Amino acid sequence: MAGMDEVGRLFAANELIVSEVLQSAEAMKNAVSHLERFMTRADAAARGTVVLATVKGDVHDIGKNLVEIILSNNGYRIVNLGIKVPSEALIGACRQHDPDAIGLSGLLVKSALQMAATAADLRAAGVGCPILVGGAALTRRFTHTRIAPAYGGLPVLYARDAMEGLDLMNRLTDPAERERLLEKLAAERREIEAAAAPAGPGQATAPPPSPRSAVQPAPSIPTPPDHERHVIDDHPLDEIFRWVNPQMLFGKHLGIKGVFARLLEENDPKALKLQRTVSDLLSECVAGGWMKARAVWKFYPACADGDDLLLLSPDRERVVERFQFQRQRAGQRLCLADFAEPVGSRADNVALFVTTAGVGLREHVARLKESGEFLKCHALAALALEMAEGFAELLHGRIRAMWGFSDPAEMTMADRFQCRYRGVRVSFGYPACPRIEDQQKLFSLLEPEAIGVRLTEGCMMEPEASVSALVFHHPEGRYFSAG
Repeated sequence: MAGMDEVGRLFAANELIVSEVLQSAEAMKNAVSHLERFMTRADAAARGTVVLATVKGDVHDIGKNLVEIILSNNGYRIVNLGIKVPSEALIGACRQHDPDAIGLSGLLVKSALQMAATAADLRAAGVGCPILVGGAALTRRFTHTRIAPAYGGLPVLYARDAMEGLDLMNRLTDPAERERLLEKLAAERREIEAAAAPAGPGQATAPPPSPRSAVQPAPSIPTPPDHERHVIDDHPLDEIFRWVNPQMLFGKHLGIKGVFARLLEENDPKALKLQRTVSDLLSECVAGGWMKARAVWKFYPACADGDDLLLLSPDRERVVERFQFQRQRAGQRLCLADFAEPVGSRADNVALFVTTAGVGLREHVARLKESGEFLKCHALAALALEMAEGFAELLHGRIRAMWGFSDPAEMTMADRFQCRYRGVRVSFGYPACPRIEDQQKLFSLLEPEAIGVRLTEGCMMEPEASVSALVFHHPEGRYFSAG
């Protein structure tokens, strides 16, 4: 345990990266497995108990599983309830296990809102232990202003990653540190609440008008090759891997510090070692058939009707679907419908697609975790996520080519990762089109169940390693936040 504390200290000092922490956890598990037969129950007492769950409607568990690995190998007893966990299951687990803390995870904005609802349900049921929350769409401010009030002001702590979660748990289970932590939390919450205080009477302003933005009509409208539904059942993984953003895979998921491409040029030993680990893992996926890259896509005639996008039948005689988008209330007043030709103008079109690299992969990840191969387990889950993203990047490139404006020969992968191409692809549930419920419309149009991708009751895709997109060709297409 002292050794794992030192691992945490070195990580906090930027002397270790996530992959090395996982290797330390592997050594810890092996050591404990050897020692357990010599230990009494009292010797093996845990530091505390944590109930972990991905909130209702959400299937994302790579972050939660990393938290489980880190906490369990630092002496905590973990009750992992899995994904899509409803409030009643959490309440039942709390009554059964009497945890020292609850850990809630989720990826998208809707998951953050679900955390607030779950906190309210827990409070109503009389649960009062601290809640730790984490996820990509979550912020410290949202935690204080939305989740903590729903929990009746009881402790709700935001953790930006697994190692911060470990630090918070260590402080919560240390009586002296716990008081200091809760005092700091209360002061932080008061400061955020004061900054967010509403304006006084008479100071409210009317919402600004929402005229169309300054986006100009596209200089030309490309013609797609057809309006058929296309399915790719098993795309070569090696080709997709060339389209994977290494900074996301090695930096975000495996924790390498700095620009990964530059580190490879400098023969950085950590970067080289991680590259070999992932390369060997990809070869294992190919040889064992663990990972299948699949996709479905289709071009649709389209036009804009105010802030809505209409998808039309091939003869353009009837509307087959309508997407209602939000327009920015300030700034450039952008709306996704601005990237399509208005009703009655030139015949325009968009593309829709779904890619996945995660069908059937969950059992392999679980098997590796159970056997104590923590680095390989986490790397496989991360590789699947980024392969789905890489396949989306590759397919988007092909769609641009089918539209007749292939990327110039001098365009690099780094250019593509920074979206330096014509057009834009957006995904439902993200800032430009935050209504994740529109996934249902996309699924009705594409039927990606045929490639093994399904929607949860929260309109998130299962398996987790999947990407859906709506693609515009407009030269001014860009990302923005409609909120």
